[in-house]
Amino acid sequence: MEKFLNKNVKLNNGVEMPMVGFGTYKITDPVQGEEAIVEAINFGYRMIDTADIYQNHAIVKKAIAKSTKTRQDLFITSKIWNTDQSRDKTLASFNRILTELDTDYLDLVLVHWPAKSGNECYHALEELYKEGKVRAIGVSNYLVDDLKGLIAESEIKPMVDQVEMHPMYPVLDLQVFAKENDIQIESWRTMMGGQFDDASYIVELSEKYHVQPSSIALRWALQSGVVIIPKSVHVDRIKTNASQIDEFVLTDEEMEKINVLEPSKRLGPDPLVYDRK
Repeated sequence: MEKFLNKNVKLNNGVEMPMVGFGTYKITDPVQGEEAIVEAINFGYRMIDTADIYQNHAIVKKAIAKSTKTRQDLFITSKIWNTDQSRDKTLASFNRILTELDTDYLDLVLVHWPAKSGNECYHALEELYKEGKVRAIGVSNYLVDDLKGLIAESEIKPMVDQVEMHPMYPVLDLQVFAKENDIQIESWRTMMGGQFDDASYIVELSEKYHVQPSSIALRWALQSGVVIIPKSVHVDRIKTNASQIDEFVLTDEEMEKINVLEPSKRLGPDPLVYDRK
């Protein structure tokens, strides 16, 4: 069986994107962060997910330089923050990000939130895409209605939508819409920050398969066709997050049960209200 770390998904523009990436949210300590990213890359993670608001591009750059991989071996994602969503600010932010990462292109750039000028930001990304400065573009935290509005006024359909998604918040309607429109869903907070107290079924499955509850959540997402970006600064967890997902397969019945777990609970900000005004 091919390891998930080695698997790709093909985006709607033909670009191959790894199914498993390494998330860097809250990785800001220059020593610990650099060591964690180096460990992840050397272990086999081929995608690094960062964002302007994370303020860790310099750490990512140094880690890549110290790793056993080259820039061309990796798929790097960053995101444009809400305060830079006008066209000019988006372009300036993008160019600064390139400098901070010491690269002349990005593999994927996302509008971080569907804030007030989110669609304007996306149109600027369309320009960058046409110029060949980014291999794929997309959005983050866009819901179904957000995507419908964006698609209606855009020339290029987004390739990726990165959203909060986990066993207690499966966003099934978004999954269906994305598949119908050939948009790849990528999940954040997939492991629920370890908050499985209200997810007894996930714990039950972890005991059945002799893996961590977080591995059940990650495997569920992957079997749903969703890209994952687990994060940790601990070497053992970095390796476990990528290895345990290959040790078992959830049955169709188990997948269906996870999809309807209650109570539904969002762990991050609500895109319907977050920074919309």
